[in-house]
Amino acid sequence: MNEWDSGMPAPGRQDPYGGADAAGPDEDDGTAAYPITWEREPWLGLPSGDWPDEDWPPRHRRPGGVRARWWLPALIVIAGASAVVGVILTSGHSAVSPGAARPAPPRPMAPASSPPAPAAQGPLTMTQAAQVLADYTSANNMANAQRSDTVLATIETGSSYAIDAGIYRTQQAEGAAPYPAFGPQHAQYYFPQETAYPRWFVVQVTNADLASPAKSTGTEYLLFTQAASGAAWKNAVEPYLIGGAAAPAVAVGADGLATPVTGATSLDVPMGQIAQVTAASLDSAGPLPNPGNLADLQDQAFWRHKLPASSVTDTHAPDAGTGVFGLRAADGGALLFYTDSAQLTLTAPAGEAMHLTIPGYYSPSQSLSRAGVGYLEQFAVYDPPAGGSGLRVVADYSGITGL
Repeated sequence: MNEWDSGMPAPGRQDPYGGADAAGPDEDDGTAAYPITWEREPWLGLPSGDWPDEDWPPRHRRPGGVRARWWLPALIVIAGASAVVGVILTSGHSAVSPGAARPAPPRPMAPASSPPAPAAQGPLTMTQAAQVLADYTSANNMANAQRSDTVLATIETGSSYAIDAGIYRTQQAEGAAPYPAFGPQHAQYYFPQETAYPRWFVVQVTNADLASPAKSTGTEYLLFTQAASGAAWKNAVEPYLIGGAAAPAVAVGADGLATPVTGATSLDVPMGQIAQVTAASLDSAGPLPNPGNLADLQDQAFWRHKLPASSVTDTHAPDAGTGVFGLRAADGGALLFYTDSAQLTLTAPAGEAMHLTIPGYYSPSQSLSRAGVGYLEQFAVYDPPAGGSGLRVVADYSGITGL
């Protein structure tokens, strides 16, 4: 999925509940920014005049009716001769419109200086990995244009599929235009020394809209897995780099392979505990700093601002369906990829009711005393060596996945 609802504002927009704006947007001018999930106008059955009658939040749209995304600032692509393949956009295309023919995405081209081929114990060759990325990009653009869960399921699995299918559901309910087609500008591949299934590899990709191929729109990690021999490679985790976050250098050997991290590796937070530590930290009881851009936490702040008389709670837990994948960092730490879940619960005061608009999930015709919204949250976290410092979220991606 291209960058949308990744937790960061689009260029020119402000995070309504981050930093200096933590008190919330101005309600009077109707132009304040909005949280990711596009909820608007919740109200309780209170006496007339107790609640404003304006829509929350304002419905900003990009020119042409395309729903505004939350985009991450582009970061410089790391260039390492032993593990990098360049991907060049050779021509620009106009954005896809409903019913229009979809342009094929650019195909990866051979790098000017070919990196060493990964050894036999790697999950696949550089050429095969480049083809996986090209096929993923092509199918992803098709799925986005059609908002097709069926096509999406051929290239994504686990939390990636759940988050992106949830986005389609919201788009359909809003009548939003499909995403413009996009493609990779650059890609850097990391092949772990793995032979057991599920096999996996990671590619760090900088993307661009095909309509503006010279302008990058964000950088993400794509973690692909293969469940069994001959099975399709699917995107399982796709967090986007956070603006200002320092990504650790991944250790790559002379053979072009990275070292996978196992549970026995000595890290500041044991690999098997990182998802639980993240959940506890987001619930204000752990050492991992809050990245400040997750969908559920922004939505919690929004609802608390608009429903001060109601209970608005948010709890986190490891996602039972997702494991932890790790790459050894050059300093002996690790870059860990995994998923947590979040549950936002809104409870009206006794005897009152809520009427919420969350497109695709709640409509104002429903009279609710309690409402729940489920999220999944993907992370790429730097975990320093045991006794070290700098535990931090490097990249993340989150969105509504159910009730």
